[in-house]
Amino acid sequence: MAERRSGRRVGRPSTPVLNRDRIAEAALAIVTDRGLPKLTMKALADSLGVTVAALYNHIASKADLLLLVQDAVMSRVDAAALGRLAADSAGMTAADRGVASDNLAAALTDWARSYRRVFAGYPDLVPLIATLPVSGAPATRRMYEVVAAGLVAVGIPQPHIVPVIVAFESFLFGSAMDAHAPATIFSSGPDESDAPVFSAAVDAFTARADTPSPVVSDDVLNPYADPPFEWGLAALVARTVSLLG
Repeated sequence: MAERRSGRRVGRPSTPVLNRDRIAEAALAIVTDRGLPKLTMKALADSLGVTVAALYNHIASKADLLLLVQDAVMSRVDAAALGRLAADSAGMTAADRGVASDNLAAALTDWARSYRRVFAGYPDLVPLIATLPVSGAPATRRMYEVVAAGLVAVGIPQPHIVPVIVAFESFLFGSAMDAHAPATIFSSGPDESDAPVFSAAVDAFTARADTPSPVVSDDVLNPYADPPFEWGLAALVARTVSLLG
């Protein structure tokens, strides 16, 4: 029979072992339920049932925590289709370029839709993550590496890789925020007649977009957000594919 030492209990701990993954998930839960301003070290420690000092055994600072949160969100973005482009590129010849352009368009579309869907679930984090560095965020860097490798594999010139990624992200961050805009954001009041052309355009758009697109998910609360997203995405994808020459 195993002997107990110093009154210590034998077997598994009653609560899960604290680690960076568990801390990140708890931090995301606080942001989702209470908003980013409520993400404090004290609130995080309380939600995990530990002391603040225990958190500092795993994270160096609040800035380190924010990088951890960034990585947790970015790890949810699915870039697998772009990864397959890189994996399938061995032996590609000039004759394969037509097929490559079709595959690139599909892969970029899959990645962009996943990216927007993930960030639509965490709108409070968009302004933060849009400006956080990638240094110290390994999952974020891996995602960028997969995207860059896929683009290079099909023939996108190296000098265009970063501009393509930044252009997509600029669009996707805005689209993720727009997913939470009220459907009446462009509506005019009864006494406002100073923008008749724009008001007519809004009426024409809402009449045309009254059936939400299949891309709408539980995270997209604005029923009119998806048609403009798909329109803009198609334009970005087409411009990127045109770089293949």
